[in-house]
Amino acid sequence: MALAPSYKNNGGFTLVEVMVAMIIMVVGMFGLLEAVNVAMEHNLRNHMRDEAIYVGESVMNDLRGKPFDKLSSSYSTRSVPSKLRGVVKNYSVDSTTIGMGDSKQLQVIVRWTYKNRGFQNQVVSVRSQ
Repeated sequence: MALAPSYKNNGGFTLVEVMVAMIIMVVGMFGLLEAVNVAMEHNLRNHMRDEAIYVGESVMNDLRGKPFDKLSSSYSTRSVPSKLRGVVKNYSVDSTTIGMGDSKQLQVIVRWTYKNRGFQNQVVSVRSQ
């Protein structure tokens, strides 16, 4: 009767150990990818906010640059396109001028949406004669 050879040096991994290690790695990678996704989402939202601030300040500077006599009490709205990461995003800009004697209040509100949620930025200034 022949005895089966005895393998005393079992230095390798079993298939079960390899599969468990792969599952642990995949779960860790999914967590890492989700963290990258959240970071990119916050980065894009902040970039859109910065662009809205730029648009609002630009419109306010245009209003401040007009002569005082040309600033009539009015309300206007317009859409300003802006290119963010290769995609054109429209910002709704509302500008209001309210006369108060020798001074006028200038107000610019910039509105935009991101993932069906509305955001706005408001810039207010007072101009005197």
